[in-house]
This record gives sequence, structure tokens and C-alpha cells, in this order.
Amino acid sequence: MLTVNEFHRSKTGNTSEEYEDAYASDSTSGVFAVADGATESSFSDVWAKALVKTFVENPPGFVTNDRDVMKGILQLARAQWYSSIDWTSLPWFQKNKAMLGSYSTLLGLQIDLLDEKRRFRCMTIGDSCMFHITGERMESFPFSDSTDMSNTPRLMWSGRGFTGAQGKEVDIPGIEVKYGKLRVGDRIVLATDAIAKWMLKHKADKPWQELLSHGGDFDSYVGGLISSGQVKNDDVTLVFITVT
Repeated sequence: MLTVNEFHRSKTGNTSEEYEDAYASDSTSGVFAVADGATESSFSDVWAKALVKTFVENPPGFVTNDRDVMKGILQLARAQWYSSIDWTSLPWFQKNKAMLGSYSTLLGLQIDLLDEKRRFRCMTIGDSCMFHITGERMESFPFSDSTDMSNTPRLMWSGRGFTGAQGKEVDIPGIEVKYGKLRVGDRIVLATDAIAKWMLKHKADKPWQELLSHGGDFDSYVGGLISSGQVKNDDVTLVFITVT
């Protein structure tokens, strides 16, 4: 079985409606996803939501080629993104920008609960991270150190925002994939970039325990990390998954 706890907050100074990260999960099927919409593009929150929802609602098999998985997710999410926007009511200046499309990172995790070895596959485009914790040991993916993270991560593009463009193929940036096995008591943490970078900086201090201990006041705790400069002022999303 899997036990799931999720925490998120908007960037300090923003309302909850301005939250541009996204997450989705199905603990029964063992499928989870987080995404971080790029603020510079229009409707990036809509795109991030479309990506995580599509990944969780259309879980690919483990034998499916990694790139084919992402192609399928991209195609379905693009249709959802386009249909979620009321194009006819947009003012011309907003529509012109939205027509250029939206961008977001995506990290998807699958845990095979039918396999006694509890194998997993994590696929990521961008700088959201997965942390695999066994006992007191934490492994991170796709980065091993906070200095490895850049300000220009790979991003998934929705394609252009007009009807004819929805049928045109969009290139997928480089995908990073990790396969592994889980055992009872293991924990996986999925994190968007700002809090992931903080966890990497404090990897020797069991950062997952610190975050879990503040689950009841997560918003104010992370707000304090942001105000002290320890965490970049950004949307923050964390998903804790424990194998029970």
C-alpha cells in the first residue's frame, strides 16, 4: 500500500488562484505527477494541470518506450489545454501571447504495486525532482547537487494556440528516466524546483524529516524559508509517498 501526503503553497505575495505548479495522484494505481508552469508564458497553469492530469489518468505500461510515453501524454494534454481556454473571450493582446503556447516542466512517477519487488519508473523533463529515501539515506534524481540546477530547465511546450496547430507534431525535449525498486518503509518525495533545491543543499541534514515535522504549518514554515532567503520565492509543491 501507499500512503500519500501533499503540501503546496503559492509564491509569497500571490493568491492561491495564481499558483502555477500542479500535481495529481492516484495512490491506488501508483501514479503521481508534478509540474511547474513557466510564468513567462500565458496559461502555463492550465498547461501544467493538463500535463499532470493526463499522466495520472493515462498511466503508461512499464514496457512502453519512454519517449513514446511522453509523446502520448503530450498529444492528449495539448488537446485538453486548448479546450480549457476560452479563446473567443480573450482580449487581442492576451490572445496574441497565448497563441505562442505555454511551457511547463513535468515529472511523472509510476509504482508497480502488482510486482512484489515494487519497482518504479520516474520520468522527468525539467527541474522538478524525485527523492528516494531508504532508512536514513536519500538519493535524488535527476540532480545530485543543488549546483547542478540551472535557471533554464527543459520545458514541455503546448504547441501554438490555434486549431490547425493542434494536429501538428511538437518536439519533445530530452527526457531523463530512472528505474528502481522499493521496499516497505521507503519514502519517495516529489518536489518542484525551489524546494527541491533547498532539499539538495541540506541533503546531509535529513531535510524530508524537517519538512514533515512542519506539515501542520507548512505554509508559514516555507514562507519563513523564503523570507530568510533560503528558498527562492516561487510556488512550492511537495508530494510524500510512503510504502506501507
